[in-house]
Amino acid sequence: MPHFINRIKSILNSNKLIRTLLYYLLILLLGMTANLAFPPHAISFLIFITMTIFCYFLEKRGNRSSFWYGYTFYLGAVIAFIGYWFSYYFRLQLGCGYLLSYLLTSIICLYTSLYIGIIALIYSRYKTRWQWFNLLLLLPSLWVITELMRGWFFPRSWYALGYTQVNNSLLRGWFPFLGVYSVSWIILSLSGAIAYLLFRINQKNVIRLLIGIFIFLGGSTILGQINYTKPSGTPLTIALLQPSIFSSKNYSLQTLYEIETVSSELLTSNHADIYVLPETVFGTNYHSLTPGYLEQLKTIAAINNAEILFGSSIHINQNTKYTGTLKLSDLENPVYIKHNLVPFGEYNPLKDTFMEPLVSAVTDQLSNYSAGTNKQAPAEIKGQKFAFNICYENTINDFVANSTKDATIILNQSDLSWYGETGMKDDFLQFSQGRALETQRYFLQDGNTGDTAIINPKGEIESSITPFVAGTLTGTIQGYIGITPFQVVGNYPIWIISLLIIGVIFFI
Repeated sequence: MPHFINRIKSILNSNKLIRTLLYYLLILLLGMTANLAFPPHAISFLIFITMTIFCYFLEKRGNRSSFWYGYTFYLGAVIAFIGYWFSYYFRLQLGCGYLLSYLLTSIICLYTSLYIGIIALIYSRYKTRWQWFNLLLLLPSLWVITELMRGWFFPRSWYALGYTQVNNSLLRGWFPFLGVYSVSWIILSLSGAIAYLLFRINQKNVIRLLIGIFIFLGGSTILGQINYTKPSGTPLTIALLQPSIFSSKNYSLQTLYEIETVSSELLTSNHADIYVLPETVFGTNYHSLTPGYLEQLKTIAAINNAEILFGSSIHINQNTKYTGTLKLSDLENPVYIKHNLVPFGEYNPLKDTFMEPLVSAVTDQLSNYSAGTNKQAPAEIKGQKFAFNICYENTINDFVANSTKDATIILNQSDLSWYGETGMKDDFLQFSQGRALETQRYFLQDGNTGDTAIINPKGEIESSITPFVAGTLTGTIQGYIGITPFQVVGNYPIWIISLLIIGVIFFI
């Protein structure tokens, strides 16, 4: 064994290329460990360890290849985050083979990693002479700016670091105060503080760090006890239906019959004030349902004195169609039309680019939906005001915050069957927990195959259904009124604070 180890050392010392490749492989693996802090593993404290190591070696590296250090780290992270479920989605949604699905996924991973590569380069080139400022303030600001930019543009901040702490009672109070990105900033700052200590470790600095963390966590605990909203109106019994049938792939009249049958069985198995069926549940617009089926649904609603809400495509004419939510009692007036469409699923983001011919050559399954307006009033149903969002709109925190100011209950309808049994459904539920915390309202998530869940205003999952099993989740839901600080200010404070801190480097 000693001879083998010495041989390895000799190879590494004599071959710079192998040494460099091994170094970047370790950085890639370090980035991948960030995924363990997200579902289904959800080892939330691990994100502090991963980011402390990242901060420490970025600071230690100086100007030497800092771009590639940051780029490789986040490439590992984003591959672990989305590599599997994105390629799975492309194969199903586009109907393409492995080659194109991996090509498109690789483009997204390589592009997204640029954000962290660039901020690592900026950090190394322009950091100040104050190491504490760099690690505790500058680096968190640079990182969070990239999350905000991705949340604003493509591909969205599905994996903002703050989501790892939705179940952490010590940091929950920051969600309704300044939103998920403020929690990302805190994670980086605390990690930077530990990295700073590692550079200047002594008894005095350890005591300072412990005191600082104690004061911060004490303040965070107090913040978490503040209720910005209060109960309003009469609680409703709401039934979330999970048909668990893939409505869109290899669609046929038999598929429609199965969905209609299962949905009817679920509707008649429970009493509720409101029944909810998921996004585009029938795989077609309501005009194309089996003759007499709508009358059957109306009979069920009348017997229970209930309302039935269901996701549906909405065809205005041959060239214009939307996807949204309909109310059975008034089918001609959608209660919500989806604003943020899914790239490659509901529209082609590569349209009018050099990549459009490639996508068109391998698939003809791309939809061409139109988007609804950004501001849509909540729908008043049974005495409560519902704010809707569909599919991945629950990942856009300022969009949800703005749409829920006048609402008392939030409802998300989704069809995650496109992602199969990948980890996407678990991540999706975590995003919804973040929105419940930011708005301090009940967040109801109804999925075709899962996760179907009831999340209370504290971000806690009160109940859920086993994924990929047909069933109904019934709960008594209380409406809430009031506005959280985040609903008032949105992400602007984090933008402003981060940009001001970054601006310091240009004036000293």
